[in-house]
Amino acid sequence: MRKNLKAYKSVDIESNLATADPHQVISMMYNGLLESIAQAKGAIERKELANKSTLLSKAINILQALQNSLDFDSQPEISSNFDGLYGYCIDRINDASVSLDVSALNEVVELLAPLRDAWVQIPENEKQQGLDLLKQKEQAQTNAVGA
Repeated sequence: MRKNLKAYKSVDIESNLATADPHQVISMMYNGLLESIAQAKGAIERKELANKSTLLSKAINILQALQNSLDFDSQPEISSNFDGLYGYCIDRINDASVSLDVSALNEVVELLAPLRDAWVQIPENEKQQGLDLLKQKEQAQTNAVGA
């Protein structure tokens, strides 16, 4: 039963990603990140070290994907701040993985949960403005390549 549930969740996530806009993808990444950390905390408490490693690796991979999505050209200062924050969180997750101290994971959650919450609460008109800017940037890049 557990295997079927995992397969269903995987298909559900993939189908949601296929239809998601960039804002929704980032929301899904934050949710997956926080979920992986919560599950890793449970794995640490149960002394399931292999599961802990898998879950924390997933969390680190999501943070690295968030780092890679930063737009240093358009927003260098904000991107630099987020890059530093994500790097710090990766370091703290690695610390927790080695020490098995969930307080480092609690710290990461305290840093990132408000960002996720703020991201989800962005008004629709501002989301649309961001999507419009992204489309303009992609069009400019396409025009530059074609020129």
